[in-house]
Order: sequence, then structure tokens, then C-alpha cells
Amino acid sequence: MSDAVVKTRSNKEIRSYARERLLGNMFIPCMITLFFFTVKNTFELLMQLGVIGSDMLSFIFYVFLFITVNSVFGLIRCGITRFFLSFVTSKKANPLNAFTIFGSSTEVIISASFMLSIISILVQMPYLVYSFFFADNTVQSLLIALIMMLAGNIVIFLIDTYLFPIYFVICDYPDMRLPMVLIMTLSLMNKKQFFKYLSLQISFIPMYFLGFITLGIGLLWVVPYAYTSYAYFYENLCEEYLQNQVNSQDSSI
Repeated sequence: MSDAVVKTRSNKEIRSYARERLLGNMFIPCMITLFFFTVKNTFELLMQLGVIGSDMLSFIFYVFLFITVNSVFGLIRCGITRFFLSFVTSKKANPLNAFTIFGSSTEVIISASFMLSIISILVQMPYLVYSFFFADNTVQSLLIALIMMLAGNIVIFLIDTYLFPIYFVICDYPDMRLPMVLIMTLSLMNKKQFFKYLSLQISFIPMYFLGFITLGIGLLWVVPYAYTSYAYFYENLCEEYLQNQVNSQDSSI
């Protein structure tokens, strides 16, 4: 059996590594973040404009628009992931890394984003059906819609948390097909890692709140900090997984 041990970094250590990496290197991550939010807000505006009524045609059009926009937005999301992954694994912060993901993996990115969009729209379906066909302008109706929306968003957040490595895996293995990407993603995550990553995300909530009350200006620092931490988390996740695989093979000999 191998005696090699990979250090399991705590979330506190991961955030510390992220701060050290960003020290003196904030400009390009801030610009990447600004680009990300500009595109994200534009896409969300397109979806809001898609709500043109409360009949079946409007409902179908919104669902189609939601899936299409989120599938395309996956390319941007994966590009941002690629930038921060390269940011923590190399000495230079090259903004072009956000676009080098396009090529052989474009089809896989869109397929993964399409899959995530389908899951998201199915989870939100009760809220959408109620909002389009049954809600009225009463306080009770608005409260029910709000509760259903919050419940759906929480479920989607938890699913995204468990599938968090998916875009990182695509970036690491651009020639890997979607089925293998999913297998690798699910192999990297387990109950312990899920709750650890969930805790890491929650730890940034106070900072996001401070970013919002500064009219979004503070988010230009918070978001790079969070994404750099997530990249370090993924790197540690891979190290632990690979070492466990090696130890398992050695123990079987």
C-alpha cells in the first residue's frame, strides 16, 4: 500500500491561497468578472423580455428561450472557469484563457449546458406553471409564487453544487465526451466534498451582500476571490481523487 498522502486543505486555507494569488494580480480577474456579469445580465434581460403574456404560447416560448439562452451562456461560463483554472495553475493571468476553451469542446460545453438547463427548467416547472396560468395579483398568490420560486432555486443551487466540477472537468479534458465528463464529475464529488464545497460557497454570502450594498462595485473583488477559491478547491479535489485511486490500486496488489 502506498504511504503517499495528499493534504486535505480546509476551506480557510483555500481562501487564504486565493487571497495570496490575487494579491497584486486583481486587474485582469476584475475585467474578466466585469465581462462575465455584462454578458450574464444581457442574457437574463433577454429572458425577461421573452415573457410577453400568460398564455400557452408565451409559456412555451419562455421555456424555449430559457433553454437556448442558458445553453449558449454555458460557453461563457466555461470560459470563465478556464481562466480561473489557469489563473491558479500558472504564474500569468492571461485573459485569452477565457476563450481558448472554444474548439473541439464547444459541442460538449453546449451539451452539458443544455442538460443543466433542462434540469433547471424541470425543477422550476411548478413555479412557472403557477405563475403563467394560475397566479393573480392578490398578496396570497404572490406569496405562493415567491415560495415556489425560492424552493426551486434552492434545489437548483444544490444540484449545481453537486455538479460543480463539470465545467472544470471539461476544461481539463477538452477532448472528453459528455458521458465521461459526467462520470468524472460524479466520481470527484461525494457527500463529504459536497458539504465542504457548500460551506465554501456559503462563506462568501456576507461578502456578496457587502458587494451588493456598494452598488455592485464590491463584487468586482468578491467574485474573483470566490472563483479563485473554487478553482483551488477543484485542484485539491483532483489531487485527493487521484491519490485515492493510486492507494486503491496499491492495496489490491
